[in-house]
Amino acid sequence: MLRIALSGLGRMGSFHLSIYEQLVEDGFPIEIVALCDVDEDKLTGKSSAVVNLTEGKDTKKSDLSKYHLYTDLDEMLAKEDIDYVDIIMPTYLHCEAACKVLESGRHCFCEKPMALNDEQCKKMIDTAKKSGKQLIIGHCLRFWPEYVYLKQVVQNKVYGEVNGGYFWRGGYQDHEANGSWQDWIIKREKGGGALCDQHVHDIDVINWIFGTPKAVSTIGKTTFPGSAYDLVATNYIYDDRKTLTAIDDTAYKGVPFTYGYKVNLEGACIEYKDFKLTVYPHKAEPFTPDVSIYGPSTDAYYNELSAYLTAVDNGYTLDRMDPEASREAIKITNAEMRSADNNGTLEII
Repeated sequence: MLRIALSGLGRMGSFHLSIYEQLVEDGFPIEIVALCDVDEDKLTGKSSAVVNLTEGKDTKKSDLSKYHLYTDLDEMLAKEDIDYVDIIMPTYLHCEAACKVLESGRHCFCEKPMALNDEQCKKMIDTAKKSGKQLIIGHCLRFWPEYVYLKQVVQNKVYGEVNGGYFWRGGYQDHEANGSWQDWIIKREKGGGALCDQHVHDIDVINWIFGTPKAVSTIGKTTFPGSAYDLVATNYIYDDRKTLTAIDDTAYKGVPFTYGYKVNLEGACIEYKDFKLTVYPHKAEPFTPDVSIYGPSTDAYYNELSAYLTAVDNGYTLDRMDPEASREAIKITNAEMRSADNNGTLEII
């Protein structure tokens, strides 16, 4: 039985808690022991953050009173008998918090992005190796059935080589409705703006599916005062000249959060749009593939956390969640930031 704790009860922390509670209901050998957040209002349920991930889902409110509650991570680590801590804190706190958890002898799941720079990523990985505990970064698209399907198609060359494709996501981060954020997400030195908060999902999945690009070129635009880039568009350069692009816009207002991709292969086009996956073979009728084989749930977060908990409980590591790959995503993210700073100049990875 793994005894787990969560540090951070903002929008993603509350969402993670709901997933863990579902896993408990489903019989996973875990016990949720403690919760930590510097904001006491979150621990008492007086305040919560707006989540853009729950549309169409049954998201019952958690009863926080049944857990041990803390406002200080150090105190929780010192007092609680726990095996595993989930870090869902602001990005600029990831490195320090994850290292504390690992040094205390606990396994650590840390939400994406891993950190703000390569030095912090290396420190986290080195600390995990020294402690002998697992460090995993929550890049959920690696467990999203529609993206796992694309990975399998490309890897196995089901429709031949890749000619090109584009990935997109966008949705307004409502800072007014989430005052406790103190705008950390949009600030370069704390959250990294669109590049680190949302766009990093597509950076990681492109790196996972197609391999590390040789170089990147990024155009960025800032719309919020004091923000890093709120809109970004990146071209990924590969030796075989396939054309891959990813865009992200966190400045939409009044528009629902959306994401997807369209990939052109020698023998087909694959499109994931409006939550529907369609394959358009060049010599056959379009069809929607069965992606249920790629996880126990259609919910990528459930698949992600259940896979990691199973690995920890059984003493093995997951190649799909190698922290070195998460570090690589940050290297690419930083290269894109440098490119955007210089109006799209080519940055070598």
